[in-house]
Amino acid sequence: MNGILITCSSKRLAVLEEDPETLADVIEERDDQQIPGLLDIGVTWDAFDVLISDRGKDALLGDAFIGRTGRKLYASGALENVRLLPPERVAEVAAKLASLPKTVVKERYAQLAGKKVHGKLGTDPEEIEGLELLFGRVSALYQEAAKQKYSMIVAIV
Repeated sequence: MNGILITCSSKRLAVLEEDPETLADVIEERDDQQIPGLLDIGVTWDAFDVLISDRGKDALLGDAFIGRTGRKLYASGALENVRLLPPERVAEVAAKLASLPKTVVKERYAQLAGKKVHGKLGTDPEEIEGLELLFGRVSALYQEAAKQKYSMIVAIV
């Protein structure tokens, strides 16, 4: 299972709500072409959930990677784990992510030991640099979405 974050204007949201196949197509095409506003965080979503929100104990940061409080876009099917965070929540998440120290991943990396996170992350300290870079991209995506007053699609597919 992979985590995907997609910034979502009101226009894009209208299209996706009208035709769920559009989102399925976007998700399928993400490896073949660059899609503006889409960040594939792969298997790191679970590790980030542990490192950044302590598995949702910080409810605000729990939304960043799993969208726990987000509205389900689709009731069932392959896209049932797709949630939408409204612009107000995106702004809150963005502010909280920006307030974290740049070293948060490195400082908390040891917390992954024994957590059995998806993708078996947390067993090789050489992962830290890649996780830090990806965390920076996640934070930047939220910052840009907040600036544009966009929603955020948070999908685990």
